[in-house]
Amino acid sequence: MAGPIQTNERIILYDIIRGFALCGIFLVNIPSMLGSDWMFGRPDYYGSDLFVRTLFDLFVQTKFYTIFSLLFGIGFSIFLERSYARGESVSRYIRRILILFLFGLAHLAIWSGDILHTYAMWGLLLPLFYGLSNRAILAWAWSLLIGSFFLFYGSSALVEWANGGDFDSGAPFPTPYNMGFGIWFDYRLQIEIFAAMSNSLLVGIEILSLFLFGLYIGRERKLLTWSIQGLTRTATICVLFTLPFFGVIIWHHYGQGEAYYWVNLVAVLVSGKLLATTYICLFTIAVRKGRTFAPLQALGRMALTNYLTHTLIIVLPVIALGAYGALSLTEGLFLSIAILIAQSFFSMWWLKTHRYGPFEKLWRLGTYGRQTKSS
Repeated sequence: MAGPIQTNERIILYDIIRGFALCGIFLVNIPSMLGSDWMFGRPDYYGSDLFVRTLFDLFVQTKFYTIFSLLFGIGFSIFLERSYARGESVSRYIRRILILFLFGLAHLAIWSGDILHTYAMWGLLLPLFYGLSNRAILAWAWSLLIGSFFLFYGSSALVEWANGGDFDSGAPFPTPYNMGFGIWFDYRLQIEIFAAMSNSLLVGIEILSLFLFGLYIGRERKLLTWSIQGLTRTATICVLFTLPFFGVIIWHHYGQGEAYYWVNLVAVLVSGKLLATTYICLFTIAVRKGRTFAPLQALGRMALTNYLTHTLIIVLPVIALGAYGALSLTEGLFLSIAILIAQSFFSMWWLKTHRYGPFEKLWRLGTYGRQTKSS
């Protein structure tokens, strides 16, 4: 009978990169989870918070969902390749995606920053591209990426630049977040969940383009066969091209560019793609040279569990205590680092006696049925 990919078939490199991406995504998410930087607002920053916000824009923001999306595409290519080799249809993949969507909906009910439902919605389209040639896949990927960039970001930045800056502080922090679970959940049902679902339709075009790049990388085994010289050269070129965008980000936060929100966002987005590529290349080089990164590998193997746990241990207690907005951006940074360290130790401990994390096990059970062999 057909079964899932076994542990000895796992590609450790992907687990390590996934674990690294999980860390970055948590750093991006925790400000909006705590209310120190609400996702629909654009607060002013001062002192250490301004420094942290600048570091986030330089090295974290948009870098890690890019990596996660690429890994999703890579995983999709591996999944379907093995499914077709076993003579299966695409139905198992669709079932797997639908389960991911259910996870995402449950997560979205608690927090608007959920990405799982977006991945599932757009991931359903991937089988339509699987049979295309590599050239066609890359053509679609570049077209969707560049098209979405200019449609949603580049055009706004050009208008903003022509107007001499047009900073908008965004909507204020919602008071229902500190008024108990009932009022908070009603607010989410009436306003935020719909807004989040609508946003998934917009950002999904870019996400789909990254899926397709990942599909190409997975199909060609690029990270597994690319020479160290090629990886080094690519990382170096990406860093050099990133530097001008770093200048824009620093100008926005510390120079005279405070009013240019969209211009800064464009710089963050473009540098995100370049640095994501750099990070992937550097980790690939390190793994090729024998580095194992055991904590990151464990975090990556339990990425779904750790990702969902972030919300459970942050958002729910914050709402219960009425503490939304109580911690600063800097305090949130140190809290997130402490949680990630704890999760890495827990993940390594758990995986000593279990093949998969709790939510990973549920996902696989739903995908493959009771034939799944796990502890």
